[in-house]
Amino acid sequence: MTRNDFTPALRRLARDQDRVATMAQLTAIGVPQSLVRERVRPGGRWQRPLPRVIVLHAGPLSVGQRCRAALGFAGHPEAAAMVTGTAALALHGIEAARLPSGVPVVDVLVPAERRIRTHTWVRVHHAPGLPAPEPAGGVPLAPLARAAADGVRESCDAEWAGDVIRELVTYAGVRPDAVAAALGDALLARRPAVGALLAELDAGIRAALGLARALVLRAGLRQPLWRPVLRMNGSYLASPDAYWARDGVALDLGPATGRGRLEALGVRVLRIAPAALARHPGEVAGAVREALAAGPHGPLERIAVLPGHELPSSS
Repeated sequence: MTRNDFTPALRRLARDQDRVATMAQLTAIGVPQSLVRERVRPGGRWQRPLPRVIVLHAGPLSVGQRCRAALGFAGHPEAAAMVTGTAALALHGIEAARLPSGVPVVDVLVPAERRIRTHTWVRVHHAPGLPAPEPAGGVPLAPLARAAADGVRESCDAEWAGDVIRELVTYAGVRPDAVAAALGDALLARRPAVGALLAELDAGIRAALGLARALVLRAGLRQPLWRPVLRMNGSYLASPDAYWARDGVALDLGPATGRGRLEALGVRVLRIAPAALARHPGEVAGAVREALAAGPHGPLERIAVLPGHELPSSS
């Protein structure tokens, strides 16, 4: 085998994995260890940020690359592992988790029987049973509620924790009881403000959705899907309070956080304050009717619509 026999496979590996590879993968495609040692020397073309992990460039790592490197350290893809905590929230698109300085620590979730331990900037969490991962950009992530629970557990910033939970519930469509279950009774007991926030959000969502349902019925509007999950190319996109899938019209009863993703695609997003549903129902119904008539909006064929986290009726 000549020195360049592995070049096409190395290029594919770099392209498919955002230029992050494990030593096992490099060995499998025939890259000599002597070449790896040469390229990871100080001033070399590559770098070794963690044991068994090689990044195929010498510059700073993006959040996605740090997550891939952490997973490689944890044995992925040969062994089960997924990113959780703040890094997972950032890759899920939760804006409150996007730190200006990047993600200094990457949390990874592995099965309880694995012997791997925390190392430098990779914090390892062991669990008796892993949830089904939700991939984003090829990186397996813990579901939103679990990622938030791990992030809140490790954070000392109460304001940050509140911002994350508020965005999960009001924008990402995660039910407050799902967040509470992921956090667990022990953590909620230590963080009473978090429990109070979840109860407040739960009550507000039930009331707002009840008003929206009544308005749609009274105005004779076509029934939307309530709190669906929208995905594109396998990645989470949004979970509006109501969505008319045939028309590309979304109703947002919460804060404007993150709504630009849908609008950037051309989806018509109507942000309605819950108070307006009770005080100005005619105006709200007219705005919805106008948006539906002007549709369809956005690349509907590219948006997958999945059942969401609709709250049961409070009656």
